[in-house]
Amino acid sequence: MISAPIPANDAERLESLQALQILDTPPEERFDRIVRLLGLVMNAPIAYISLVDAERQWFKSSSGLEATETPRKISFCGHALLSDGPLIIPDAREDPRFADNPMVLGDPFIRFYAGQAISAPDGQKVGTLCVADRIPRQLDQGQIRILKDLARLVERELGLAEVVQLQKELLASQNYVLNELSQAARYIQSLLPAPLDEAMQISSRWTFYPSSQLGGDCFGYDWLDPDHFVFYLLDVSGHGVGASLLSISVANALRGRSLPDTDFRDPASVLTRLNQVFPMERQDDKYFTIWYGVFNRQTRTLTYASGGHPPALLLPGLTAQASDSVELEAGGFAIGMIDGAQFESGSVEIPPGSRLHLFSDGVYEVKKADGTMMSRSELRGFLASVPGPQHPDEVLRHIQEVGGSPSLADDFSLLSLHIQ
Repeated sequence: MISAPIPANDAERLESLQALQILDTPPEERFDRIVRLLGLVMNAPIAYISLVDAERQWFKSSSGLEATETPRKISFCGHALLSDGPLIIPDAREDPRFADNPMVLGDPFIRFYAGQAISAPDGQKVGTLCVADRIPRQLDQGQIRILKDLARLVERELGLAEVVQLQKELLASQNYVLNELSQAARYIQSLLPAPLDEAMQISSRWTFYPSSQLGGDCFGYDWLDPDHFVFYLLDVSGHGVGASLLSISVANALRGRSLPDTDFRDPASVLTRLNQVFPMERQDDKYFTIWYGVFNRQTRTLTYASGGHPPALLLPGLTAQASDSVELEAGGFAIGMIDGAQFESGSVEIPPGSRLHLFSDGVYEVKKADGTMMSRSELRGFLASVPGPQHPDEVLRHIQEVGGSPSLADDFSLLSLHIQ
């Protein structure tokens, strides 16, 4: 094994890293979302943001790794710091720098690695955005571009760290701001649709519980025509008035059918148009995830598409058991993040008596009493249990019990449909 070389400017680099005041801080959704997206689009089991300290690499966010840090001398990322472009290792067992590396020979058994250096606002390289696999592989040019683009997003978030901290301190000292945010949350809730009671075969129940910081969740449903029922849920990145304003703008565009040249019965077409109309560079660097579905009651077919959003959960038929539950995934980038991104629609037949749950990640990204985070699979198990929750309010109470507090770090949005 060849240890990662120490850059000549390492003292200045470490000073920049310390100035960010980010080492050993709790997980943050703004970084976790990027890591999840990287793993999804690369179809890789391991993705992480590594910050290279004096004697260690520390993971600000990770997926597929148990450790929170490793010694710097065995890190792949220490090597990646020396390159302006991505460091790509197709097969670590064949590379003399890494062939006998503990991370190759032992857990997490890395064979493939790709890392792009990330810089602090002053230009010093402080870490890397990485993706890894347990089998040898390559990246094509499109995937390399995605890795670079997502690394730039991480840099933007690092640049906002000081600003975000100042905003939190200001909000904590000004109670009138909290009151304004509370009023804004109530306004968003006033825009949400009324529950349906088996109107034209479909009944709906939902719960929206805003977080302590105003977020950007919003959802809606309506009949496009007598045969097509549309429903959707979106989640804007970040918190605050900016996130809520973007959420309201998107919801109004969908509710008012105001997107030009768009067939609202075609989910992929809708997401493509949203991506064109709401690029993040024109929305104060904010993007959003969305799940959008259209149910045809004549054919009983649900067509759906996703832009980086958690999949909806389908419990098909009147006698659905937990093992019958289906996650309706469709891939896709978050809206506004990548110019020219393509989206694909999926479809599924909906048997009579089916239940469908659509939710934001704030429903399950809750810290449990033991300090670990609740997973989406745990939420799926609860929703699909027998007899299972009969109303989204029951799910909210369960999540509050799991977190040990009535307050939540992110908006809780859960829409449940019963399709006869």
